[in-house]
Amino acid sequence: MKAGAAGVKGKNGFAPLQAELVRSMVGRIQDILPLPNMVNAILKVVNDPYASLSRVSETILKDQALTAKVLKLINSAYYGLPAAVGTVTQAVSLLGLDKIKNLAMAISLAEGLYRYSGLPFGRGALWHHSQACGVATSLVASAAGYPSPEEALIAGLIHDIAKALWTELFPERFLAAIKAVQLEGRDPLDAEKEFLTVPHAAVGAWMLEKWQLPEVFQQAVALHHEPQLARVDPSLRLLSRSLYVGNQMAKLLNLGEGGNYRLGPLPREALEDLHLSREELAAQVRALPKAFFDFVEELKLEGAQNSRLNTLADRLHDREAVLLAPDRDLGPGALFFEAFAARTRIYPLKEWPPAEMDNETLFFWEGDDPQEALGRWRVRGTQGRARLLLFRHRSGVQPERLDLGPDVHLWGPEWRLEDFLKGLPPVGN
Repeated sequence: MKAGAAGVKGKNGFAPLQAELVRSMVGRIQDILPLPNMVNAILKVVNDPYASLSRVSETILKDQALTAKVLKLINSAYYGLPAAVGTVTQAVSLLGLDKIKNLAMAISLAEGLYRYSGLPFGRGALWHHSQACGVATSLVASAAGYPSPEEALIAGLIHDIAKALWTELFPERFLAAIKAVQLEGRDPLDAEKEFLTVPHAAVGAWMLEKWQLPEVFQQAVALHHEPQLARVDPSLRLLSRSLYVGNQMAKLLNLGEGGNYRLGPLPREALEDLHLSREELAAQVRALPKAFFDFVEELKLEGAQNSRLNTLADRLHDREAVLLAPDRDLGPGALFFEAFAARTRIYPLKEWPPAEMDNETLFFWEGDDPQEALGRWRVRGTQGRARLLLFRHRSGVQPERLDLGPDVHLWGPEWRLEDFLKGLPPVGN
């Protein structure tokens, strides 16, 4: 099903799209993109004020395949319980009915909400990204002390659900927005506003409201691109922060794709709200690949293996990385090195590192304009096989205008591992 808007075409080739039209189409969401039957069944019981809590367990038990998957995941390394759980009743007594309900919903959503499409990255890749974001969000939320990692898992699974709707209703507009980001270097949210009027976070929240999912999910999805949160309930702030950071982690490791690999800022306030240090967050990044692949394997879902990630992790395993900070906060890209490099050291850009470095040392800088870092590298002089890696957050200056040389690699503004890999040869090469 495709939908457009009547009227004179603008400079971007499309007639203006009214927000009211988008909202009205979301009103028909059950016809366009229905929820999996089991999710609807669970929500029907949960939203019934006269239903007993035991009916949720009974609803799950009616689906033998789902029951088996709930028990398999509970008994997997993903949960790490000290003793095997044999029945849903036992699982409820150990973990609580809310956890089991949310876990059953998460499994049903992970299996049934996304299909494939003809878009460049396909809804299969969007599905993988959403799964990875769900697992990452649950890891962060659990480390931050959020009481329901299963809620965090659901929030991650559905955070980009509006993009699945766009592939049904507005595929040409969505493709144009993706091209504007990837080929022209446009900001993803600005491109969405131009071609689709309403950003995907807002449309996603409307969809969850229409589906009657709990308000906590609606609010978390609406806020998942907001690095700054003020006057937000502490519990919602913790979930929203976990979702924001989990989304960055999935992008950082290129697990699936949501249309772009643009990394958002990682302000100190976000980590403070989560009560996590960068070292603790790096540990979650390091744990994500195995947790993600365990999740999809346990549920017999199709996972997106990423050989580039494995190669990069291997090449960083024995290396030291010097992280050059242009200001008080390191960026999100530095987390990759903090997670996988053998050792990291942090220096302000203006205090160039001492000369006595291993000749395999990697120097990493990220920011908007690489010229200052490149200039300081040239003045300092290179030694051995040391390498400077530059990741730019914005398109800015073109590579051909910079004297890069064989010891410098520039990529961005998308964090694509295949581009990163080109600048990181094996140790000794």
